[in-house]
Amino acid sequence: MELTISQEEKREIISSGTYLKSFCPHCSSSLIRDDELELTIIENDGQEGHLLLSPYLNVFNHKSTVRIPKRSEAKDVKCPHCSKTLIIDDRECHDCGARVIKFEVEAVSRLIDFYICARQGCTWHGLSHEDLDDIILEDSREW
Repeated sequence: MELTISQEEKREIISSGTYLKSFCPHCSSSLIRDDELELTIIENDGQEGHLLLSPYLNVFNHKSTVRIPKRSEAKDVKCPHCSKTLIIDDRECHDCGARVIKFEVEAVSRLIDFYICARQGCTWHGLSHEDLDDIILEDSREW
């Protein structure tokens, strides 16, 4: 009798609390500084500042040098190295419909696309459909 492994059993699980080495999808620079994920954030009035996020999966600690009103989206979020936007147009938050920010995280010895919601207070995050074939984020609602 031959045993077969289902697609679900082949997928790797990234556990909550896992440190995510994060990189810009444009310039490949690390987005980690002093154990925080650093992004440049632009408020709707044009004010620019820094957004510092926890680099650990499902740990939603954050600090910002500009105030984004609760439940509002930032005007833009950029790489602090190359200043290119990390907001993408072809995907939206599965929970609230807001625009999402894309960066890369190292997983399974390769880089994968990682998405987070651009709306302040929304904790949705996910992977590309292709990466979901190989990887599961623990406690994710993506599947």
